Amino acid sequence: MKKTILALAALAVGASASAQQASQSALAVTLDVTYVSQYVFRSIKLADSSIQPSVEASYGDFYAGIWHSSPVSSNTGFTETDFYAGYNLAINETFAADVGLTRYTYNGSGNSQFNSTEAYVGIKADLFNLSPSLYYYHDFDNEVSSYIASIGHTFPIAQVGLSLDVSATYGWIQIPSSRGGDYSYWGVGVAVPYSLSETATLTAAVNYTHRDRSNYVADRTQDRVVFSLGLAVGF
Repeated sequence: MKKTILALAALAVGASASAQQASQSALAVTLDVTYVSQYVFRSIKLADSSIQPSVEASYGDFYAGIWHSSPVSSNTGFTETDFYAGYNLAINETFAADVGLTRYTYNGSGNSQFNSTEAYVGIKADLFNLSPSLYYYHDFDNEVSSYIASIGHTFPIAQVGLSLDVSATYGWIQIPSSRGGDYSYWGVGVAVPYSLSETATLTAAVNYTHRDRSNYVADRTQDRVVFSLGLAVGF
């Protein structure tokens, strides 16, 4: 489950409500298909324009899903399939915890060497109409630790039945010096979701990311702008 800034913002905005309502909900399934102009993961570009379908199921406080990314054009980046599962725990009316595990798999000749397993734990909140979150991730295979903080706010636009979801993210990634060393990044994003029906939502978004180092072995570009368009349907 590669989290772009948009994904982090969406998670943060819905985190508190989801945790509080989880115990009252039955099985729910969400299907999502998103187009991104670039596939950027924690400020590192992994592919050019890509199609990213996913399916997630939740029951009570538990959730699990499959996320996939395929470049629109061949040989322009990684093809990836991730499997994840986690548990949301409401601490009180304001705070919720989230713990889980993700298995990253990369398809194609030679790419399987990058397969890895990552655990994560996070705290999410609903404070002053903001949705802050703080997550810690640890990749066991690559020995990489990530600390990612985000905050989001929704501005309703009642006149046209839309909302403006803004977000900001800061990340610090600890990597062994033999493979490039630590780096940090920050980003801002704007998303505009539009409800097509009670169960379907179309979301357009733009995200900007800046990384503090340009000599990172996997990606020498410090600044990235990503456009995305996604359709989510719930059952």
